[in-house]
Amino acid sequence: MRVLTTMAALGLLCAGVLLAPLQARATEVTADGMAAIINGNIAGAKNQALLNAQRAAVEQGVGLILDSKTQSENFQVIKDEVLTSSQGYVTKYLIVSEGQTTDRTAYKVKIKAEVATNLLTDKLSALRILNKKMGNKRVMVIYQSDNANALKRNHGAVTAALQTLQDDLNAAGFQLFNQAATDKVYAQIEKAARVDRPVDDIIAMALDQQADIVVRFEDIGGQRGPSGGAFSAAYATIRVSVYDANSGRQIADSQQEGKVLLRADAGPYDWEKGLADASSKAAKDAGDDVIGKIADYYKQVGDTGFSYLLVFKGYTDDEKDVILDYLENTPGYKQLSELKNAPQYLEVELFSSEEGSRLRRLIRAGLQDKGIKMQNQQSAGNRIIFANPASVQ
Repeated sequence: MRVLTTMAALGLLCAGVLLAPLQARATEVTADGMAAIINGNIAGAKNQALLNAQRAAVEQGVGLILDSKTQSENFQVIKDEVLTSSQGYVTKYLIVSEGQTTDRTAYKVKIKAEVATNLLTDKLSALRILNKKMGNKRVMVIYQSDNANALKRNHGAVTAALQTLQDDLNAAGFQLFNQAATDKVYAQIEKAARVDRPVDDIIAMALDQQADIVVRFEDIGGQRGPSGGAFSAAYATIRVSVYDANSGRQIADSQQEGKVLLRADAGPYDWEKGLADASSKAAKDAGDDVIGKIADYYKQVGDTGFSYLLVFKGYTDDEKDVILDYLENTPGYKQLSELKNAPQYLEVELFSSEEGSRLRRLIRAGLQDKGIKMQNQQSAGNRIIFANPASVQ
């Protein structure tokens, strides 16, 4: 791909079209921009108005990914790190209308722009902003195919695609299950001697492992020999379906293709590597695509939250029962998981929409109303430790 010089880029800007990489997938928005005309410099005002319109378009793109609360909490970071380089997220635009204001002191532009929301998603993930929006939801990725031509689960290309998908989801702030938990689901499938288990069964199995989201994918790969040329090609089609484990509802899907050119005389090793690379490319595109759709879904249903590890030290069994009953039956606390229950020790995982400091105060006040004395012993990140004051003394 050619690199445009500054003057060439400015020429494209004035012509009303800004080029971007072909792989950037975009969402179309309409945005306005305006700039003051200083010392009669109409051309300069027009260029600035176009830049302001692109910035407004990118702001709308951010709004498609983040809810208003998350935006307001991270306004300064988004302003400094995203909006200052807004042109990089606009793949192209068309000027709908333009001209001077009636008092001829400013220039106004309206554009129809395509904003690369996948690039925005990557940036917000890198800034650790999108992670909060995703609420640390737990994701289980399962390989299951309905296509007779799909690759086997133990194929190297499938392994490469799986790793790429998991890396993409992890970068977006999701918690990925370890291989042991995933293997339990595969074992259940194989025990039933059915590789075509209905998706409802797969979701139920993942839910047993306390997954929030199930990502089901398949890899259909192959090769094409040279057709009168010097190259052959390895290609892969990755199909991804995403389900909310609690409701069973499908919330996203994507089908992406990857291709890697090889020499006409490529050997078996070259083919396997080419197929793995093609699968990784397609998996990366599919991952980027569904991450945006997942964010949109949870934005609509309002299901955002944070994962907390709560530790209670120095409490009797009766007191621990009161603590668990309170956590299980208080609105706003979701998906309680008891991780460890030993003498004088209780460890649970809790999802809540509350920020850490407020959650800590709410739990302490709520349990004190129930006669459970406690003090906050330690808080580090999403790990909060409470202790019985009597045991501490």
